[in-house]
Amino acid sequence: MTETKESVFETLSKIDVSNHVDVIKMKSGFNPKYVSWSWAWNYVKSHYPDTPTPKFEKFPEMVLKTHLQEYNTKYGKRYKKVVDSWEMTGRAVPYLTTTTGTMVTCTVHIDSNDYTESLYVMDNSNNAVIDPDQAQINKTQKRCLVKALAMAGLGLNLYAGEDLPMGDISEQDKKKQEALEKAKQAKEKADQEKNEKLNQQYRELIDKSVEATGKDVVTIEEGIKKLAKSKRPNFDSLSNAVRKSMLIEILQQTLKKRKTTEQQNLEEVS
Repeated sequence: MTETKESVFETLSKIDVSNHVDVIKMKSGFNPKYVSWSWAWNYVKSHYPDTPTPKFEKFPEMVLKTHLQEYNTKYGKRYKKVVDSWEMTGRAVPYLTTTTGTMVTCTVHIDSNDYTESLYVMDNSNNAVIDPDQAQINKTQKRCLVKALAMAGLGLNLYAGEDLPMGDISEQDKKKQEALEKAKQAKEKADQEKNEKLNQQYRELIDKSVEATGKDVVTIEEGIKKLAKSKRPNFDSLSNAVRKSMLIEILQQTLKKRKTTEQQNLEEVS
């Protein structure tokens, strides 16, 4: 029998990358986690040796002319780049420059599949960088490569906020779902047994009421339902088990009261 080959995602999503994680320290907010790009690339190449060099999409080069603008914060004066003008050079570069920030797009081809991701150049406050230098662009390209590999499964759990590999998470989800299904079936079985017990008790009390009063079943049921609705106006909207329990309680009280009355009558006669 031919064994089914695991997909790239099934293979890579099971890999524990916890010992190869870089944390980007931010001034505020969350601290992004990335798998070490050199380890990630080495791992992919060792398992899929035919994987070609990652491709970074090229865009028309835009050169920005900027100046630093001063602004005040509660921490004092700060400066930000403001775009004065821009021009297109006619060249193609592996990043997209806009007046609001710069973005890179990386595609990795693994085992006949393309995995593509984009990432903007950010500062240590997680804000888009206007007119970044080449060092900032290079770092972003490496992080974007890691994101593309995450699309293939490697280290995807970091973006899901989980500590376990996605393969383990999927297995946990499967077990959790199975446990929920078992609990649901157990509850349904318990509810069914409870309803059967209530129905049996109800029928026995109805038979006793017929014998004690000489009235027919329909008359007795109409009477106890009317009494139940007077106590609980929303009687008809209650669950079957709750309605049946109320009717049983009324029948028990009625029979007990009738028995007490009969005993008192006997005592008076005697």
